Amino acid sequence: MGFPLFEVRMSAQHSGQFRGRFEIKVDPKFRLTLPVPFREVLSSRSHCPMIITNSQYQGKRCLDVYPLHEWKKLENRVAKLPQLKVEVQNFQRFYLSGGHPVEADAQGRVLIPPILRSYANIQTDIVLVGFASKFEIWALEVWKGLFENLAQDFNQTLAVISEMGLDDEP
Repeated sequence: MGFPLFEVRMSAQHSGQFRGRFEIKVDPKFRLTLPVPFREVLSSRSHCPMIITNSQYQGKRCLDVYPLHEWKKLENRVAKLPQLKVEVQNFQRFYLSGGHPVEADAQGRVLIPPILRSYANIQTDIVLVGFASKFEIWALEVWKGLFENLAQDFNQTLAVISEMGLDDEP
């Protein structure tokens, strides 16, 4: 029998994917220190710049952070879409144009660009939320309200996901 919790932690650290939620503080210069599991994902590639962009969910503002190689995949997918469609142009104007390149320093700190910090109302307390190929940055109070709503609706969400076949064995 193994130690499931230990196995989950180990696989999360070495999977190349961002997993977990981390409440952290932004320093006075508006730098966030990446949690060790996120740094390990980024350090699995030598010199891994990131792209931070504006995002939102249910009208609540946050930031999305991609390793550069994942951002390029997204840009390539968008480039294949019909460029004259208004929705594609809107996505490019809102999401892609908001992308700012950043890099972690030797201590694993990342400076949040002022325009994005203002957009997402990033102050001191934030939450990083792993999403496999990217992670989100939320103002803590905004995240708490959103998470509570997600928790209240979880049974309904679970039922829909089950219908999609998530509970089927591979």
